[in-house]
Amino acid sequence: METACQRASIGRTTHYDWLKKDKKYAKQVADIDEVAIDFGETQLIKLMKGYDLPDSKVFLVDHIELKSGKTLTTKKPLVVPITKHFGPDASSVIFFLKTRGKKRGYVEKTQVETENKVQALNAQVTIVPAVGGIPVATSEKEVDGV
Repeated sequence: METACQRASIGRTTHYDWLKKDKKYAKQVADIDEVAIDFGETQLIKLMKGYDLPDSKVFLVDHIELKSGKTLTTKKPLVVPITKHFGPDASSVIFFLKTRGKKRGYVEKTQVETENKVQALNAQVTIVPAVGGIPVATSEKEVDGV
């Protein structure tokens, strides 16, 4: 928020006062927050799916020319356009499922230790194939001590 206030040439206190007192201003700030979240979701989906980026590779090739009856060989760069592929990112898939898939059983395993006895909660594991065949998932069931 500090950077936005500086760019708008207002103090943070002014910003927070306007948030409390001006409904239209508060709505515009909320809209900006939604745009930022939309951007983050788009990037997360891109990471989950995998993506391509244009790039180039440079090769040095022999360049031969005749000059004054002599053969001159020099190295010249040859730029070849390529595409780099980045496959699906498993940690992004896991993050998405942990945050958006709780209703379907994608939850963290929780362990509670009491009097030197470990009790597992939500610990029955169900393996489900995910993007790229990477297994992720836990189902939400209570299990007695481990």
